[in-house]
Amino acid sequence: MSRIWYNLRVKKILAVSGGIDSMALLDMFYKKEPANILVAHFNHGTRDSADADEKFVKEKCTELMVPFESRKIILGEGVSEEEAREKRYDFLYHVANKYNGVICTAHHVDDLLESITINLIRGTFWRGLVPFGNTKIQRPLMDLGIGKTDILRYAGENHLCFRQDPTNFEDDYLRNRVRRALGKLEQKTKNQLLELARKQKILREEIEKNLTDLSKQIIIKNSGDEIIFQRDFFKNSAGETVCENNLNAQEREKEINMLTCEILRTICLGRGISLTRPQIIDFLEAIREYKPGKKFNLPKDRMATISRDFVRL
Repeated sequence: MSRIWYNLRVKKILAVSGGIDSMALLDMFYKKEPANILVAHFNHGTRDSADADEKFVKEKCTELMVPFESRKIILGEGVSEEEAREKRYDFLYHVANKYNGVICTAHHVDDLLESITINLIRGTFWRGLVPFGNTKIQRPLMDLGIGKTDILRYAGENHLCFRQDPTNFEDDYLRNRVRRALGKLEQKTKNQLLELARKQKILREEIEKNLTDLSKQIIIKNSGDEIIFQRDFFKNSAGETVCENNLNAQEREKEINMLTCEILRTICLGRGISLTRPQIIDFLEAIREYKPGKKFNLPKDRMATISRDFVRL
């Protein structure tokens, strides 16, 4: 674990929760470039021990003389994982912009396997096979092939102190159940899954480029905060002529639906709007079943207006 990673001239915004993974990340970077790091801690306010976690991280930064930024938002115990993640990353992006730095998280290879498994369980699109695809965020531990066992060993060898999140042991969370199941897999099986993820990442990059190129052809205007794309592209192409016994036509229609869904998702992502699979299917249906003045609600208080020829985001 003695390798140096990434550009030493760019300030690293380390997302540190106080857990063993992020404390190991902090220790590694501190030993390599102590003057070029800043710790960002987000207090979700979802449990009683959250304030103690923030205090622990702040005191460690004071000891190391590392700059420290924090934000506390009382999200409450019933907050969804998605909302908590969104608020956390909003804060990290704010800090990164403030210091012109790059965000680094403590995700490792076991987190990658967990996320792939969870995405498959939830029935995501092909993107779910390659989580952590945001290129604006760096994940040094994952890139170095470091897993949980490596982190535990490193923490022991370097006598690291850390905080334990009590929710990591609760069966209410799907990720905890998946983590335990993956823990029983042989390392050979894990390596095979990681190799598949690596190949899928390469394929994803190619697909993303093709989808982006296609979406640019569909967009006919991009002015200010408004984006307009042609509605004709998303109309049913073969659905009206498909017969139940015409399997080839059905398969073709299925492929067309998948392609149009992915292009629609790419257009939305380009505007910072992330849609789930059911949402993207509902949006596609709303576009196809045009009605005068049709409105479609999108996340983050955004709205799409569907007219006879165009769709406005």
